[in-house]
Amino acid sequence: MRKIACCRLVCCAGLVTLLCTFPAQNARASFPAKARPVTGFAAAAAAEYTRFLEMTSSARAVVFASKPAAEGLRRARPSGTARADRPVVTAAAAGTGQAGYVHYFLIRMPDETLEVQIGIELADQQIAWSFPELGVGVSPFIESGVVSAGGKDYEVWHLYGLRPFPDDAAMAALQKALAVRIRPWIERKTPYCEDDGPRSACMSCLGFVLRVLFPGRNSAYPDLPRDFWRAGTASRYTTRDLLLYLTGMLELPTREARLQRIARLALPDELRDDLEALVYSMGATESAAAAGAGSPRKRADDRAAKAGHRANQRRRL
Repeated sequence: MRKIACCRLVCCAGLVTLLCTFPAQNARASFPAKARPVTGFAAAAAAEYTRFLEMTSSARAVVFASKPAAEGLRRARPSGTARADRPVVTAAAAGTGQAGYVHYFLIRMPDETLEVQIGIELADQQIAWSFPELGVGVSPFIESGVVSAGGKDYEVWHLYGLRPFPDDAAMAALQKALAVRIRPWIERKTPYCEDDGPRSACMSCLGFVLRVLFPGRNSAYPDLPRDFWRAGTASRYTTRDLLLYLTGMLELPTREARLQRIARLALPDELRDDLEALVYSMGATESAAAAGAGSPRKRADDRAAKAGHRANQRRRL
């Protein structure tokens, strides 16, 4: 199995500043830690940060992970209705009827680096996630604020949320099972880590979300559908791969097809920009279908594949 890594981003001077429009709110957490509101948080953020995926070329992998030889043996699972033929349902905040939605956040770490943080919305509009220093837990939804954990402050912004399954039956099954899937990780007080694998005793934010969406049949590791596999990140999964999967990009065979889909979709500006940046960072013909089941074995010497270390080829439509 591959390892699972959250995306850590390095803040560089001279990049485009973040156009932060999230209102400051009182952010409270049910973690054993204190979250507090920030005065003028959005205005301060606009002067300091760039959009997280406009920094594609500055992303660095946290831990190198060798690609397992057995990757090609992963079981195929039915993926339901083709994502590339369906609209992408998004959310600007938590809301009624959105249990199971995957939410993307941006956090500034205590060392000033930026990291993509993701979580799962619950029926009561709280967020379940694995958070640095705190591990797996449940928090009230945070649009913008600071979470204090382990004597450190983490600044948090909400970016957008996405419905993970296009068909109603799959969403209903997820919502019905959500509490049962999350409870064991909370009861075990599973600690946070940036990079986790099949034998890890800790869990990244992405690892937690994948386990909730695609619970393993015979292990605690997520059992991902075959069309999730992406050739460009041979040694690990990242939050970027999940974003491409949820929006149907991995089902399309070429860059042109992916850009045409983005143009047709009704998306928030932030998500549209992020997808364009990701599509241009992919290979021109890279997709899950083109990779094939045998590709991992053929590329077994690619041990140092770095998530995000690709040429920045971003273009506008």
